[in-house]
Amino acid sequence: MELRYALLFLSLLAPSCAAHILEPYDFLFDTAVEAYYKGEWLTVILNMEKALRNKATVRSVKAQCRLSCANQTAFGDRPSGMDAPLPGAGSVEDLGFFQKILKRADCVNSCETDKLGTRTLHEVTEDVALEFKKRTPYNYLQVAYFKINMLDKAVAAAHTFFLANPDHMEMKQNLDYYRMMAGVQPEDFKDLEAKPHMAEFLQGKSYYSDDSFGLAANHFEVAVDEYFTADKECKAMCEGAYNYDGYNYMEYSADLFQTMTDHYMQVLNCKQHCAVELASTAGKDKPFEDFLPSHFNYLQFSYYNSEKYEQAIECTKTFLLFHPGDEVMNQNLAYYSAVLGEDKARDIAARQISTQGYKRGIQRKSILEKELLYFGYEAFGITFVDPVSEQVIPYRSLFAYLMADRETTARITEEIGNLMKEIETLVEEKKKDSSDMAMVIAPQEGGALLHDDIKVTMTANQLNGSQRVLLDGVISEDECRELHSLSNAAALKGDGYSGRPSPHSPSEMFQGVTVLKAVKLGQEGMVPLKSARLFFDLSEKVKKVVESYFRLDAPLYFSYSHLVCRSAIDEKQKDREDLSHPVHVDNCLLVSELNECIKEPPAYTHRDFSAILYLNNDFEGGEFIFTELDAKTVTAEVRPQCGRVIGFGAGQENPHGVRSVTKGQRCAVALWFTLDPAHEEKVRTISVDQHQHN
Repeated sequence: MELRYALLFLSLLAPSCAAHILEPYDFLFDTAVEAYYKGEWLTVILNMEKALRNKATVRSVKAQCRLSCANQTAFGDRPSGMDAPLPGAGSVEDLGFFQKILKRADCVNSCETDKLGTRTLHEVTEDVALEFKKRTPYNYLQVAYFKINMLDKAVAAAHTFFLANPDHMEMKQNLDYYRMMAGVQPEDFKDLEAKPHMAEFLQGKSYYSDDSFGLAANHFEVAVDEYFTADKECKAMCEGAYNYDGYNYMEYSADLFQTMTDHYMQVLNCKQHCAVELASTAGKDKPFEDFLPSHFNYLQFSYYNSEKYEQAIECTKTFLLFHPGDEVMNQNLAYYSAVLGEDKARDIAARQISTQGYKRGIQRKSILEKELLYFGYEAFGITFVDPVSEQVIPYRSLFAYLMADRETTARITEEIGNLMKEIETLVEEKKKDSSDMAMVIAPQEGGALLHDDIKVTMTANQLNGSQRVLLDGVISEDECRELHSLSNAAALKGDGYSGRPSPHSPSEMFQGVTVLKAVKLGQEGMVPLKSARLFFDLSEKVKKVVESYFRLDAPLYFSYSHLVCRSAIDEKQKDREDLSHPVHVDNCLLVSELNECIKEPPAYTHRDFSAILYLNNDFEGGEFIFTELDAKTVTAEVRPQCGRVIGFGAGQENPHGVRSVTKGQRCAVALWFTLDPAHEEKVRTISVDQHQHN
């Protein structure tokens, strides 16, 4: 991570090379969000649209590099230099296998680096990845386009967002409003994220429903070609880094072949799920059933109605590759053959020609992949849940092929049943946790502070609000200095802008590190492990103090934690009027013009409490402020100093911001908490494991 923005900066200094460096899409996203809160609508559009394009480009380049390198380094030929066995050398086949692996890795690495820059440049956090998965950029875009009166683009962005977020009531109201506006056309309501194969399939279905069979066939044919292209890309994208989900990666100690097995099983699992991914579309709860074969079902009937019997027979036979016992389709084949002539029909084969995009043995390959996955389940207990319906791939016959006898099949079926019961139990417990959370009594202030050195400096009344408290003496001067040093030592290796311009103000630099990253850097010897542990322990201390002071009946969970420093850029302080962090609310979208706060995504609606632990006061500016919902009327102001904590409820009762840092560096630990365990910071759990084993 430490080189990604250095490379980006160098690209700006060298225009001749800039065209080869693709700007990281998380950087563009952050820039657009910053512009959104400033009302700079054209900047929002420019950066958010570019972020979407760059994200798509990164995925496309990675897929194409992997596919190209797979073709160049196939395992069919005998490796160079190994034409004949050497006396006494034993088998050299292992060396040949790994030679191919190394060549492919080198090929992929070179290809991606040449086209995208250093491989870490486009790595993003899970939070950013989730925002794009939820189509959050289109939420911002629809507002920006509406503000500059580009209604067609605003409608398309709103529709695109709503398809993936059908419970978003505000966007539903927006779309209803757009439908009543003059100049808005039905064709403006389009899905900008629709995949080519799905768009063609849906268009084909539309023509099919209108009995326009010639047009329907054209679109279904394109859809099939696009499907196989998408399938190849999807499976290529499965060949990424190993996901340590469920493991403490620092203690993962499998040997060479177990490591290869774990990773390859994960890749095969992912590839099997491509069939589900390609059959899914936003706005539809479940994937299309029997998706790929259904193309040939539609095609055979479309060609029949167009009196193109040869194509109808070809598509019917292709469908029967998937479902050889389908009674209706066999009757159709018999009828088409009688019309065309039995001899002529007999010579027409199902589609298996590679030049048309159909790969011979695609069904057999899928079954062989399943064979390996079931073997992995049987031998190593590696979980595999078949994503494909029983009708598409004969599930029971596959089991019979893989498992030697009925007893084995019955045992595995019983184990799967038990596993499903365990999952159902966990789901019910999770629902119970969430429902219990909703019943928590409103917090009462004034609880115990747990430590003698901590004192209440200002209560909610003195801070002119509710669910607010200012504490001093939470940590010592030495602890402040150590965390301050950690923030600077980890800056170029940390998370959160890594010393690049702040997402909130172009007049400041911003750097930060999360708990997980600090622990990892400590274990790798990049920063003092003692400092990383201190970061972890003190954030836990603050959580317990907040929990106790507000007398909560349910425990708090970390939603996110970040050690953050903001530094004034000296040459950009003249005539400065902006804030270091604009006024906002932590769990809802503040609309200051209306004195309202909307508790809907993209806001972090699960956040319930927040706290900021300050580390220093040797800077100018940077005061923390509470305001009214108008974001202008200041109700309280807090001057940071070592060991001071401001704790408050994360709801609309506490709009807050940070005045501009005009000189020096302001450092603090920002902590957000939730009462819902479903939203607990995942990396915090990993950090706990790492911390406890050191």
